[in-house]
Amino acid sequence: MVAIILLFLSFLVGWLQASKVEFKDEGKEDKYQRPIILMKKNWPYIIGWGILFLLIIGAHFYSNSHMEVEEVVTEFWKEIVKEISIFTRFNAKDGWETWLITGVSSLTFTAFIKSENKKLEKSLARRRKNSSFSE
Repeated sequence: MVAIILLFLSFLVGWLQASKVEFKDEGKEDKYQRPIILMKKNWPYIIGWGILFLLIIGAHFYSNSHMEVEEVVTEFWKEIVKEISIFTRFNAKDGWETWLITGVSSLTFTAFIKSENKKLEKSLARRRKNSSFSE
């Protein structure tokens, strides 16, 4: 039941974060012939980030039934670092709740922004070895 609630809330947060994203097409391409699209995330993204932080803290409280203030502050700083650096996003020490919350919200955010801007799909594509983007 907890997983279903977290899944639903994470989906809603991903949708909220994507709701007011603004795109600007530079009319240029990168070295892999992908369009350069600038994205402004706006306030709903920041509000959603705060909600995600509270969801993660709440999930930790629920599963551990105790948490010190120092742990909350430490978790807050970890979340800031995770937001800045993709390589620190996933950690084997994180509980399943954290993986579920961040995974669903990120996938939802990405799906909604891709549906808003069709060029973004091509912009986000990875270049595969021995292939080109000619369609």
